[in-house]
This record gives sequence, structure tokens and C-alpha cells, in this order.
Amino acid sequence: MYNDVILLSHAIFMDLNSFFSVPVFDILFGSYEYLYILASFVVAVLIWIESALVAKNHGKLPQSSTFFAIISLITSSWFIVSGAVLYFLDFDGVTISVPVVYGVYSVMSWIKGAKLMSHDLPDDPTDIVLPAKYLTYTQSFALVFAGLCGLFLVQPYLKSLI
Repeated sequence: MYNDVILLSHAIFMDLNSFFSVPVFDILFGSYEYLYILASFVVAVLIWIESALVAKNHGKLPQSSTFFAIISLITSSWFIVSGAVLYFLDFDGVTISVPVVYGVYSVMSWIKGAKLMSHDLPDDPTDIVLPAKYLTYTQSFALVFAGLCGLFLVQPYLKSLI
């Protein structure tokens, strides 16, 4: 009985040991692909915040918010970063979906935005009101994109459990 407890505790310890043997430093800084996915997760959160700020302002872009301007700059330029990442980095398997999905979202947002702007455009850009449907679209994307990135961020830990 005593030997069975020892063997069981050793087996549990070995499983935990293999789980924690994934070197976090190597994952974060040893792989540019992993670092891009981590930054994409942050961008997904920023997209959610950006959309929430616009919704809080009744669909109008916040004019005096430096924080909003910085978030908009980051989320807009992430399209260029994603394109460069597709060219320069070497993703394993389906992880390539992260930059591809962001690119598709950006292009679709531009098309939707152009469609929205084609109808009765006000003279003053500060009077433009984004519809709630568009804000729901961006927040939905942020949620799904964060989930996708999160899945690939924990993937090395899941592999160590198997």
C-alpha cells in the first residue's frame, strides 16, 4: 500500500513536472511567432476597448482622447504588421490563421466602413455616427480573435500534458 502511494505521488509529480517544464522565457522570447500571437491578443483587447469607447460616446469617435487615438493607431497599423509577419515569419500549421484572420477582418472593416460612408455623409467628420451593428461586429471579432490567440498561446502547455 505504501509503495502504491509513493508510485502514485511520483506519477503525479512527473506529470506536473512535465507541465511546468515548458520554458516560459524561451516561449516568449525564443519565438517571434509566439510573440506576435501574444501581441495580437493584446490588440484584440484593444479592439474591444476601442469599440466600447465609441459605443459609450453614442457611436461618435472620441475627439479629445489621446488614449483612443493611440489605440486606433495600434489597431490600424496591426494590419501592416500582420502582412509583414506573413512574409517574414514561419508559422507552424494552423497558427498562420492569426495574421490571416486579422487581415481579413481589416479588409472587411474597410469595405463596411466605405459602405457606411457612402450614405449621406455629414459635412463635419466629428458628426459621423457609427451604427451599433458595426460596433457589435468589431466587438464580436475582438472576442473571437482573442480566443483564437489564447488557444495558440496555451498550445505549448497543452502539448506538454499529452
